[in-house]
Amino acid sequence: MTITTSITDYLNSTYDSSSSTSSSSTSDSYQDLFLTLLTTELEYQDPLEPMDDTEMVSQLAEMSSLEQLTSLNDNMASMLTLLQNQEIIQASSYLGKEVTADGSDVTKDGDSISVVSYTLTDDAASLYAHILDSDGTIVASVNLGSQESGSHTFQWDGLDSDGSTADDGTYSIAFTATDSEGDSLVVSTAVSGTVNSVSIDSGNIILGLTDGRQVNLFNVTTVVDSSVTADAAN
Repeated sequence: MTITTSITDYLNSTYDSSSSTSSSSTSDSYQDLFLTLLTTELEYQDPLEPMDDTEMVSQLAEMSSLEQLTSLNDNMASMLTLLQNQEIIQASSYLGKEVTADGSDVTKDGDSISVVSYTLTDDAASLYAHILDSDGTIVASVNLGSQESGSHTFQWDGLDSDGSTADDGTYSIAFTATDSEGDSLVVSTAVSGTVNSVSIDSGNIILGLTDGRQVNLFNVTTVVDSSVTADAAN
């Protein structure tokens, strides 16, 4: 009787069905499985057609390569965790500081509504601010008239298109603008706030602001230490 199952295939199938096994024992378990399979293969091989030495060496090489890849994956996972922990520690220096970042979210909590900044590259003959809910539905549109180029701020009054008070929560602002010839203008937006939390989401460092909004650290353009500013003012 000849066992023809590939050792690599067997080990891979065992690995796929044993995802709950801890990584610390993976290497040892692979070695035990390999030795068991090899012993069985030698025990039941045809004496007249014994296993070829080249085949055995090849299977040993497969086992060695698989074990090395498993070890490499474990090391890479540990390194990634270490790097993320270091990023969190470094990003914690933003706590208590005021940051400005590319973004368009605003929060409404009763009469408290956050402010969004916007920048016009050219003079706008017509400018609208559209408030969208979490589903992307336009809740209200505000006619801001004509605006000169440069940086401005906008604060929503919290009313929907019917004049009713909108629910509390997080909304986003989208601006549409045209120049005197009716051509569309690009309007960039930014949000500001004081950082009170740091977290990781899908590999990204996320800064939480005191008003509930969140910004990606990658999008931060300005950082201000209010305590230093206050000391300088005194």
